[in-house]
Amino acid sequence: MDRPDLLPQRILEAYDDMPRGERRLADLLLEHPSAIVEQSATELAGRAAVSKATAARFFKRLGYASFKAAQRNAREHGIEPPPATYGARMRALPGQQVDLGRQLQADVQNLVRTIEQQRSDELSRAIRMLARADKLWVVGFGDNYPLAHFARALLIRVRPDIRMIPIGGFSVPEEFASISSSDTMLAFGIGRRTRSLRNIVQSAVRAGAGLVLVTDQTGGLKDPGTGVTLRCRTMSASVFDSMTAPVSLLTFLCSALAARLGETAIERLRVIDAIHEEWGELVASEL
Repeated sequence: MDRPDLLPQRILEAYDDMPRGERRLADLLLEHPSAIVEQSATELAGRAAVSKATAARFFKRLGYASFKAAQRNAREHGIEPPPATYGARMRALPGQQVDLGRQLQADVQNLVRTIEQQRSDELSRAIRMLARADKLWVVGFGDNYPLAHFARALLIRVRPDIRMIPIGGFSVPEEFASISSSDTMLAFGIGRRTRSLRNIVQSAVRAGAGLVLVTDQTGGLKDPGTGVTLRCRTMSASVFDSMTAPVSLLTFLCSALAARLGETAIERLRVIDAIHEEWGELVASEL
C-alpha cells in the first residue's frame, strides 16, 4: 500500500542513502516536482541521464510499487508545476519575505549536491577538451551571458584564442563561421534556454567541435557521446535561481585548466602581470 505523504518528502527522507545515479533523479524531481506527472519514466531517466533500471530502483527505494504508482500518487495529491515566471515566483514567496539564512542554506545544499553528482571522468574529459582546443568558444545567451562573461574573464588569463558569443554589435553567424573540428565550445544553458543556444550547439556538433555544456538539473545534450554535460543545482529560496554552484564549478574548471597547461599558463600570467605593472593599471591603495 502506498504511503500518502508527498514525493518530495519521501525523497528528502531517503536522499542520504541514495547512490549517485539515484541522487541525480532525486535532484531533478526536487527542483521540478511536476515532471513526474508530465513525463514518462523513460523521459525522466533521460533528463536525469540515468538508466531505466536506476529509475525503477529509485521509486522502489521511496516505497512505491512502481513508477506508475508514484505518478498516480502525485496526481492524487495535486502536485502542480512550479512557477515558471519571475512574477509567479514572487507571488509564491510567503509574505514576500526573503530570508538570508534560508538563502545560505539553499546555496550550501546546491554546492554539496553539485559536487557530489560530478563524475571525475567527465570533469577530466572537459578539462582535456578545453586544454587541447585550438580556439575556445564561450557561449551564453540571455540570463547565461554573465556566466559566460565570467568564464571568459578567467580563461583568457591562462590561454589565448578565447572567442565570446554573442559579442555586442556583431552578427553571431559571421563570428561563428570560423569554428572548426579542432575547437571546443563551452556553452551555458542554465534556466531559460533559448533557440539561439540550441542552434549554435547543434552547429558546433555538426562542425565536429568539442562541446562542454554547463547546465542545470533539467538540461543536457541530446547525444551525450558528442560532448560533456556538467549539471549544477540552482535551487533558490528567493525569486532568482542561485548561481553559487555554477560559479564555483567554473572557478574549479579554469583553475584545473591552468594546472594542466602548466608553464604556458604561468608564463601568460607573468606577461599579463607585467603589462598591468607597466601601464599602471593596478591601484595599491583603497579607493
